[in-house]
Amino acid sequence: MTKFRRSTTGCTACKRRRKKCDESKPRCQRCETSGTPCNYEYVEHQGTTTHLIQRTKPAPRPPSESLAQATRNTTIALELAPVSFPVPSAYGDPPRSVYYTTSHLPNIGPSSEQSVNTLVDLTIPSLSDTDFQQINPWHTSPSFSLPGIEGLPDDGTRVVPGTEDLTQFDHDLTENIKNEDFEGIRPLLCIVPTLDRNAKDNALSFVLQCYWQWAVMFVFDPLKVVHSIREDVITCFSSQNTRARTILIANAMKIFSNNPSVSSTGMALITNLAAKVREEVQTFMATPLSPVLALDRQIAMRTLDNSLEVMTLQINACSMATCIQSVEDAAPVFRRACPEPLGQPINLANILLDPSVNLRHFVSLDIMGSVASGRLTHFRYEVTYSAELCDRMFQLQENYGLQWLHGLPDQFIMIFAWINSLYETQGAGVNIELINRIETEVDRVKIVTSSSGDPSLKIARTAVHECWRMAVLIYLYMVLCGADASDCRVVSTMKRFMRLVKGTKPGRIPDTYMANPMIVAGVAACKDRDRDIIRQRILSVPECATPGTAGHDAVLQLQDVWARASGEGRAAVWADLRIACFNITGM
Repeated sequence: MTKFRRSTTGCTACKRRRKKCDESKPRCQRCETSGTPCNYEYVEHQGTTTHLIQRTKPAPRPPSESLAQATRNTTIALELAPVSFPVPSAYGDPPRSVYYTTSHLPNIGPSSEQSVNTLVDLTIPSLSDTDFQQINPWHTSPSFSLPGIEGLPDDGTRVVPGTEDLTQFDHDLTENIKNEDFEGIRPLLCIVPTLDRNAKDNALSFVLQCYWQWAVMFVFDPLKVVHSIREDVITCFSSQNTRARTILIANAMKIFSNNPSVSSTGMALITNLAAKVREEVQTFMATPLSPVLALDRQIAMRTLDNSLEVMTLQINACSMATCIQSVEDAAPVFRRACPEPLGQPINLANILLDPSVNLRHFVSLDIMGSVASGRLTHFRYEVTYSAELCDRMFQLQENYGLQWLHGLPDQFIMIFAWINSLYETQGAGVNIELINRIETEVDRVKIVTSSSGDPSLKIARTAVHECWRMAVLIYLYMVLCGADASDCRVVSTMKRFMRLVKGTKPGRIPDTYMANPMIVAGVAACKDRDRDIIRQRILSVPECATPGTAGHDAVLQLQDVWARASGEGRAAVWADLRIACFNITGM
């Protein structure tokens, strides 16, 4: 890709605004048209050296080079938007977004060119179409960049002694993923070539490019949804009511896909986004239940959608404690969005087969959050597992499943919940016939294969699926059967799991999506070599390498489990995970 050099002879005003200058004297045409003061500040050279071209001084640089990298590619009103992955209409309700003014960010100093008071006020307290119409990104200055953000709140991150060095990841891996589209997603999603994003007529091209980068970086199998993504983006962009929101989301996507290891800018964005959504949740829950249940469910679904958008960001950027709290905050909203009357159990099969992605997404977070932390789920789900139900879920996976997003088949979510339900049944853990049946059901689960034509990606994604299969079995033995990590069934399954991990080439795919099953199986890791491999593979993912993120906390959690078991001279048991979660998160 050609790298264009900045102008070396342009006027000071154009350089500060990162604009092309026609270098007319005494005032360039751009400054003449806009009424901006124009002058040329030339570089002074010592000595008598003769230069063929007299160069002007470069524009002032922001205090933080990394912050500038994250912000200079976006426009003023588009900086402070939630990162949100639009779920294709075939998968449920279209997402809505909450977005903010710059006044919500803490400690933003004035720019070298202008004060934040001159920014367009994007105060949007609700999600109505009228609010969307009030935003016009084209009335804002394209030269704005956030000069710096300080004073971010301390999230109380706890660090297990001896793990201070667990912060290294492969920067080249991130660069390769950003620059290489292995499956040819770009021509399917983007308008090629990508034109100047600052021109209004070219905005759709820029938006599609941002969605392409996000899909390549954060979606397990983007080929399965690329056409639906494109159609939905174009539909939203074609509507005046949703165009501004779409552009805001696209710019936020670009920030995070360019730098998965969250900067202070991204962290401030997520923190304030979460605060606003929390207010919305509190307002909704304070509202009495509507006599029209369908209307109440509709509002609950919209509120839940906003919460889930934030959770998707927080999983990659915030601490485990923050993620747990967000799920707790959204739980009562989810319950009001469920079709079952309050007080009745929630039928998990109906939710996993429901076209609404929001309900399915929440139960996935709730159940998998419980599995990965040892905590209880927020609700007791009614689970009636059968082979016929499993086959039906497989048949509907293409339309309703979330496997394309995180790589976890819905059938395994159902089995995890089934095991949790049986755990509360007296005698289930010693029922050999029941255990054998669950083992058989885990083995017979059919998984939708990757649609990629790239053999290496197919292998990597298949490895993720099979790692989940092994993780379910380890969970079965250690939770329902009460076995410790030295149990022969656990040891045998763990050996198969590690053989699969070691036989898969490290990379963002599969390691990004293999991290969760490695957290589950990691409780059973007894050998130092296996523990080192699990730790290194998880920390190779940029989002997990940064201290204070959920992925990094998960590694600290495993370290706590291993240290306790080794210190007491015994094999780990599943209860150690719950203790470790409390030690790391305080929850």
